[in-house]
Amino acid sequence: MATPNILVMLFSVLMSGVISKPLIPTPNHFPTQRSCQISQFKSLSPRELEAFKVAKDTYEASMLQTERKCSSKLFHRNWDLRQLRLSDRPRVLKAELNLTLEVLKAMDNPDLERVLAQPLQTLSHINQEIQSCVTPLPSRGHKLSGRLKHWLHRLSESRKTESQGCLEASAMLNLFRLLTQDLQCVAHGDLC
Repeated sequence: MATPNILVMLFSVLMSGVISKPLIPTPNHFPTQRSCQISQFKSLSPRELEAFKVAKDTYEASMLQTERKCSSKLFHRNWDLRQLRLSDRPRVLKAELNLTLEVLKAMDNPDLERVLAQPLQTLSHINQEIQSCVTPLPSRGHKLSGRLKHWLHRLSESRKTESQGCLEASAMLNLFRLLTQDLQCVAHGDLC
């Protein structure tokens, strides 16, 4: 007959195996973060580009009817995305898209609402995709260049310093550069 110490030890070993198994089955893996799929925007369809052109032309026609004095070139940069690190390029595109979407969604012009529907949908889709391409900055190591940091700050401050009309003009006049230069550069990655 087994001694009480051996029975206690045997019971402990058996129970530790039972207790260590989860009572509720859990997946073997956790969902991973979506991978960056921005390369699908290497070129937009002619239909999408035409929708942006119609929106821009409609906006420019409505601008002729109003007197607007905007001195700042909000999206203007003296540098090209290709001069940035590959990992910083999506950050620029994300900042431009966020501001552009915010401004265009806030536009109060019935003539433009109809023609902006498709461009807003396209920009929103691109913006959703770019989210997975922007990696958070680590607390140490990678730092933004001075010019990039200054430009991103200027974009974020523009909501406070610029009138809605000037924000609209800047966003609308920047649309094609955003789509044909910045988006394509980010979509082409290191081939930009």
